[in-house]
Amino acid sequence: MNNNINKDKGVLLSIRVDPTFLPVATSFVENSALAFGLNKKEALALTLATEEIFLYLIKASSTDHIITIRCSSGIYYVKADFLFSANNFNMRAFNLTTTISPHEEASLEEMGLLIASRSVDRLQVKQEGAQSIHLILTKEKSYPSVDEFDLTTLPSVENVVEFSIKSATGEDLKLFVMLLNSHYKSFSFPKDFRFPGKVVDMVRSGEYEAVVAIDQKERIIGGTLWHWLGSKTVECFGPYIFTQGSDLSIAERLIEECIKAIAKSDAVGLINRYPTLELPKDYFEPLGSLTFFTKGSSSFSITAYFRQMQEDLGSTVWSHPALEEFLKEEYKRLVLPRMIRLVRDQGETKEQFSVLSAEFDRINNFVTLRPLCSGLDSDKNIGAHLDLFKKESLSTIFFEMDLGKSWQVEFVPALFNHNFKPRIILPYGGIGDIVLFQLGEKH
Repeated sequence: MNNNINKDKGVLLSIRVDPTFLPVATSFVENSALAFGLNKKEALALTLATEEIFLYLIKASSTDHIITIRCSSGIYYVKADFLFSANNFNMRAFNLTTTISPHEEASLEEMGLLIASRSVDRLQVKQEGAQSIHLILTKEKSYPSVDEFDLTTLPSVENVVEFSIKSATGEDLKLFVMLLNSHYKSFSFPKDFRFPGKVVDMVRSGEYEAVVAIDQKERIIGGTLWHWLGSKTVECFGPYIFTQGSDLSIAERLIEECIKAIAKSDAVGLINRYPTLELPKDYFEPLGSLTFFTKGSSSFSITAYFRQMQEDLGSTVWSHPALEEFLKEEYKRLVLPRMIRLVRDQGETKEQFSVLSAEFDRINNFVTLRPLCSGLDSDKNIGAHLDLFKKESLSTIFFEMDLGKSWQVEFVPALFNHNFKPRIILPYGGIGDIVLFQLGEKH
């Protein structure tokens, strides 16, 4: 399979932030999105987001400012990057909890940003200097889910005499995903793995790699996938085995194939947050566990695993004093050399409003919060999100913090105030190490 086809194909537009050029910006994004494979409805959603951002910038910056828009294809998504300068770009409207009051002028001015954030699947914000902002909007293609197929007609596999491992073709992947959903419960894999065509495009994009195990009759009897998580860590999924009666030798070969594929890369570690019973535990060490609460009253835990691929020469991470003890204990247990630098408030001016993104997994009833911007209202903002999740009966709530970004650790006091506990460190999972917090059971 050609993993590099259309990879990161992009087009660029730089124009003045002027009402005259609004049609140019929207036409550019719409036509780019259509050319990169979004359908009309998806392209219009990305176009609407562009229009609202451009209109907001007209009010927030002078007309001599330049905005650069870059549209690129990830095969299964289209990404629009906006780079601009603005003196008064209030990102508060990007919060899921934002409401608009018709009686407040400032609130009405933020309505466009709220519409923009609701029109796309993912939103990222990077502040690159005092006034330079990099806004990233991602719109994914829609695909049919496994629910549209009759999984009961899939053949069972037995009498496996011998097997081999091979790279997965597109048709292999579609059948693999249907077998995966037929044999495993939904918490054993990411929500994207419910869409056969999407997984094909994820591998086709080069962001993911996959191998399958086939028997002597060339029937698919297992498989595993992996992708880069940050610049030094690879995340694998599975291994998934579809034979009657688990054959651990198949699982071992699948994991060995993944290890072999990344052995000569820059990967320092290999992690698995979706382990199956067939995962060869001797190849890994436990990172920690997360607890998942069902829609009823029951709960279950999933242990994440880690394998060091090469010597870790160490790095520097940021921490709030309240998190330091946890980090020291975990780094000692995992034998990870880290220099911890503490972030303390010394009276410097802070942004007034914080911004959080929320990624939902409705099938498994959990949500993950990620910080986009820190602010003085972080405690209030987290509380508002928790109130919203409570109304939606969401009990499993995570918060993902990147220790490579000093401003993110400013959320630590607010997290502890709301009964979040640090549970797992993902080495080099982002710019630096990622700490996964989980909301306590009593909330």
